[in-house]
Amino acid sequence: MLEPYCDRRIKFSLEALLDRDAYTAPADTRAAAFASYLRNLAAITAQSPLGRALLRAAVLRGVSVGLDPLLEPNASYFYPQQNHFDLGFQPDLLQKSEKGVSRYLVSFVAGLRRAWHLNSGLAPDVSLRADDFLKFCRCAEADASAVTHLVAWELRSAGAGFMWRHLLSGSDGDMSVIFERAIMEGMQKQYDGYALKSAFNQWFAERERIAACDHVALELIDMSLVQLGGPPYVGIRSLRISSLQQLGSLPGGKNYLSGCLFMGGWYNTMDDEFNRTHLRHIERDIAQLIEKQHNN
Repeated sequence: MLEPYCDRRIKFSLEALLDRDAYTAPADTRAAAFASYLRNLAAITAQSPLGRALLRAAVLRGVSVGLDPLLEPNASYFYPQQNHFDLGFQPDLLQKSEKGVSRYLVSFVAGLRRAWHLNSGLAPDVSLRADDFLKFCRCAEADASAVTHLVAWELRSAGAGFMWRHLLSGSDGDMSVIFERAIMEGMQKQYDGYALKSAFNQWFAERERIAACDHVALELIDMSLVQLGGPPYVGIRSLRISSLQQLGSLPGGKNYLSGCLFMGGWYNTMDDEFNRTHLRHIERDIAQLIEKQHNN
């Protein structure tokens, strides 16, 4: 799958960055500052049991992290072919504040979760039919956000509540409220997957989240059609429900999406007219390519 170009002059292997004995600060001032931020993010993330497990898995599997100045500071972008994710840029003074650290933590944890998906054989695959590819990307993003909430809740329990407060006041605050409400029903809900599943489902309640995710997924299909030339590499394979269920697997072996059937409009509705039109054009082009191949 084609991946967007990024001039990644600042890039670090998590393994090298977190090796206390071997790590040497870069000579470049900007790179050294970013490395310091990453080490701080890792130290905070490790205070959460789930965050620590995701971080350990990323280190063992050779994940790297870089800086993309074109990304928003609360966003991360994962490059499956490179086992790498980028964080966005924010000024040094903001990064030293709880707000800045929280924004980076949200994107950092989401990047770790996407790396977990990739290294578990669950990266988005453009060989899926276009509508199935969109469904997979939606569920992967919903999972990354739900897992981020659990990490933030665990940090809150460890005394670092600023990330949780940041989530509550942000665009995904509805997920935070639903997650906390589920926890308040009984502390076991934090451990049996109920709170995670509640937050996961709530992701689909905000149609703007779905539209934004669909837009990115459709752009990826478009780029892959240009690079790979269409079927059999793009847009023909059916999605298995088991693949969606496996997105909920956690480092400890539990899976909060086990048994979920992902049926109905809650998971499948596409409200955005622009995205619907874009999808129709992609499906038409793929059908024409298939017909052309059969005729040759």
